Amino acid sequence: MEMVVPADLEHRVAALIGVPFRVKGDDLDGWDCRGCARWCLKHLCGVDVPDYLDLYASAIIAVSGRRERARLLGEGLAQTWRPVPPQAGAVALLSWLGSAGHVGFILSPTKILHADIRVGTAVLDLDDPAAAYRLKGAFVPAFVTDIRHA
Repeated sequence: MEMVVPADLEHRVAALIGVPFRVKGDDLDGWDCRGCARWCLKHLCGVDVPDYLDLYASAIIAVSGRRERARLLGEGLAQTWRPVPPQAGAVALLSWLGSAGHVGFILSPTKILHADIRVGTAVLDLDDPAAAYRLKGAFVPAFVTDIRHA
């Protein structure tokens, strides 16, 4: 399947800035990082992926569960996602204080739209030395065979 990434992606997501953070949220009323990335893939690139709500077992929702969530992401999603160079339309795996477990939607190689409990939906600038998150990798669903930037 070809994924088409709109050329005006940053313009299109401007209206999403400020959408509130909501655990397990998956729409414009509020979302978590997973819900934000999933919504963007579906509504901006035409790619529908599972909701992955099974990753929200009670043992991994707590902040102390970040390591377990990162392990599950690494093991489970490795079967259904494939790494790509950081580019618009891909999903970013991000780390905070060295531990992976946060995702965002890549707008450009240095800008990522993400939903964070502290700030809601915002654009992360990886070139900002004060940025709280660091890019660990970029991924697309394994069934995406080609990425076209239109």
